Amino acid sequence: MKIFKREVKSPFLAWGIVALVVLFASLFSLSAPVAMAQAKKTSDTDSQRYSQLLQSIYQFIIQNYVDEVDPYKLYEGAMKGMFDALGDPHSIFLDEAMMSDMLRETDGSYAGVGLYISKQVGTPKEGEEKYIEVVSPIEDTPAWKAGILPGDLILSVDGESTATMTVDQASAKIQGEPGTKVKLHFRRGNNYEFDVEFTRATIQIPAIKTGIIEQAGAKIGYIRIIEWIPQTPDKVRAALEQMKTAGITQLIVDVRSNPGGLLDSVVEVCDLFLDSGVIVSTKGRVETENYEYKAKPSVAISKDIPMVVLVNQGSASASEIFAGAMKDTHRALLIGERTYGKGSVQQVFPLDKTGFKLTMARYYTPSGVNIDKTGIEPDIVLPDIELSDKQLDTLERLYDSGLVETFVKDHPDATREERKAYAQTLIQKGYDLPELYLEKLIRDEIDRTKPERVYDLEYDMQLNEAISVITSPDFKTRLENSKTLEQTMATH
Repeated sequence: MKIFKREVKSPFLAWGIVALVVLFASLFSLSAPVAMAQAKKTSDTDSQRYSQLLQSIYQFIIQNYVDEVDPYKLYEGAMKGMFDALGDPHSIFLDEAMMSDMLRETDGSYAGVGLYISKQVGTPKEGEEKYIEVVSPIEDTPAWKAGILPGDLILSVDGESTATMTVDQASAKIQGEPGTKVKLHFRRGNNYEFDVEFTRATIQIPAIKTGIIEQAGAKIGYIRIIEWIPQTPDKVRAALEQMKTAGITQLIVDVRSNPGGLLDSVVEVCDLFLDSGVIVSTKGRVETENYEYKAKPSVAISKDIPMVVLVNQGSASASEIFAGAMKDTHRALLIGERTYGKGSVQQVFPLDKTGFKLTMARYYTPSGVNIDKTGIEPDIVLPDIELSDKQLDTLERLYDSGLVETFVKDHPDATREERKAYAQTLIQKGYDLPELYLEKLIRDEIDRTKPERVYDLEYDMQLNEAISVITSPDFKTRLENSKTLEQTMATH
């Protein structure tokens, strides 16, 4: 299997996401008065007429179709059709398998390859349909180890095109029993296509990873939040307690490639850092969806501890709520790339073994900004290494050559100096790629079978920039002078 590492940045932008800001609710939590109030927004006469038509057609088909009809199939088809008509990729009918998968995923585990996916947004290639797009791989999963990147397009699953698939249909085909295989055909950039055959595994989603970075007399706490699941707040709280005991002087929170999760989870984590004010607000047509989540008076770590949040294009949904709250309240500086741009909230309503997911509200940062389809621009923009289409072709030639694998086999403990020298050799051989990129490619091949590192001080430019900024004497001034999202939008 070819190993594609994650430095390459996709030119595609996507706005939908599987790992949503989700609330679980009962179907009947919409009280009669609320439901009535919402219904008044549309024509009572039209609603009654269409409801009667649907019932009449349903009965007519059951009684008159040439073959006996399974009532459930008609019900399922009608439900899917209604949600498709909304034109909202986040509002969908959930069949039994989808409902079961969602419950497992939000609980922190499921069986598959470890990909968060969305429907491609933007302009596809001429004459093509929109395919399924990778939001991000999950750490330490088959997809992560195979080097799948945010922005990669999944053109087919086991030979079946994803152009006509919904996100949930694609997800259902990719997931399966542990130990079984599934082949995905990917496109990276405009032209580079490749196949990966995965062996499905039970995906255990680690909520966070932590460490302490000691540099230049500073003791910097590092928390990487991988996903916003129910366990995340307790794990972050415990990590902060340990870091306080260790005497950290600064804190970096990394939500890069974190695709989102539960609203309650991110609100609770935000409250660990803020002692007052609005964390996030939600607004919808139903009165009960209009709500402000406010911080409680206490914090888990002193506000005097300087803080940076790392973000990239894979930071989505709940991660954007966190980043927006930290930015708007001047609690932290944001460093990295513009975030994904998903600013809506869904609720999941169980219906026996099935259910549905419906967009009920949009969320707004403390300064009153909805970031849907725009994302959050960090205070310090620092893109990761980006390869051109020509360089992607060069990368494919390099993978096909097997030169990196051969070098690593012969030098399993290569030093950085040796990696640097071989990177220069590859460039001389005609593999015209950034030297730093090649160095990291070699290092990652060496580490491929080892546990994923908590942080990378050798090649993570964004992390090193965060360390430099957070330990500088003018950090406090830069933070105080940073713009809220409202101020940023006003200047554009």
